[in-house]
Amino acid sequence: MESSSENIDNLLIEAMNAEIKAKEFYIYASEKAQSKAGKKLFKELADFEQNHYDRVKGIIQTRKNGQKVEDIFSSPGIPSVRSEIEGEFEPNKDEVAMVIDLAIKAEKNAQERYLKIAKMLKDEKEKQIFSNLAQDEKNHQRILEDEFYNLSNKGTIIWE
Repeated sequence: MESSSENIDNLLIEAMNAEIKAKEFYIYASEKAQSKAGKKLFKELADFEQNHYDRVKGIIQTRKNGQKVEDIFSSPGIPSVRSEIEGEFEPNKDEVAMVIDLAIKAEKNAQERYLKIAKMLKDEKEKQIFSNLAQDEKNHQRILEDEFYNLSNKGTIIWE
């Protein structure tokens, strides 16, 4: 029977693997996009997922060393999309919209996974780390939903 600590460690490893898959997905998406704005959007999302991977890996290493997990990992700020900016037309609109839709679902699943881990933890600082990761995933979801709306309704991607 697994201890609570082993179960959390397994969830952390699953989370780390999921972040790598998300990064690979966004790299693939950046190759599908034909507009510079679309390529940049997905490349930056891939970078955010790499940051999450690094954060979770650091948590695992800290736990293995028997140290308390501190929230020393800072999350990179996600620039907000300004609606007054005119978007760049995406020639591959339908395929990119399908990719964005899949990404939105993946971000929702990641949120749920991190919130589940947070609920399992007793230490408030550890809980906060995973709550922050869940919030990051929610921000990614919001960005993708905004881009999906613009792409579906205007055929453009707005990303600075």
